[in-house]
Amino acid sequence: MPKVPLISEREFIKLTENHGKFRHRLQMLGHEKAACEVMENVQHVGRCWLRLAYEHMNDAKAAIGLNCDRAAYSRSYYAAYNASKSIRYIVNGSVSLTADDHKKAPDLPDDFPEVEKWAADITSLREHRLRADYDNWGATGSEHSLSARDVVDLAERFLSEAKQYLEAKFGIRL
Repeated sequence: MPKVPLISEREFIKLTENHGKFRHRLQMLGHEKAACEVMENVQHVGRCWLRLAYEHMNDAKAAIGLNCDRAAYSRSYYAAYNASKSIRYIVNGSVSLTADDHKKAPDLPDDFPEVEKWAADITSLREHRLRADYDNWGATGSEHSLSARDVVDLAERFLSEAKQYLEAKFGIRL
């Protein structure tokens, strides 16, 4: 059973700031067991973001079935964004909890499969999401370079890669 922090996930993130540095300090002080427990909590937080990514993915698929293209574009991006956030938090030690984190969504670790391709794809998903969420012009629909179905499929492939990466590298399973 994965370890759940004794405090809220948000408080855990705030208290540890960069969990990698926090764990390193604990290890330097001879608290290896505590450092391992922190990593278990980190994995729990990452798993929460990954589960949220799959919730968004399910919503995107449902939106396609209802011909709600704007919602499909939006939920597809958020699926990829939350999977990226999970990976970046676990690997880098921290993520922003504010809107500026969206700019960092393509910043995947160097050892992520096809990292440059996925970085470009996440950027594209975000651009489509912004257009779908905020533009209401006559030409908006034709300005998409990918169809709603295409973005759902793309996000689903990214989630599959993200899930495989987290399982292979960190043993994280949903």
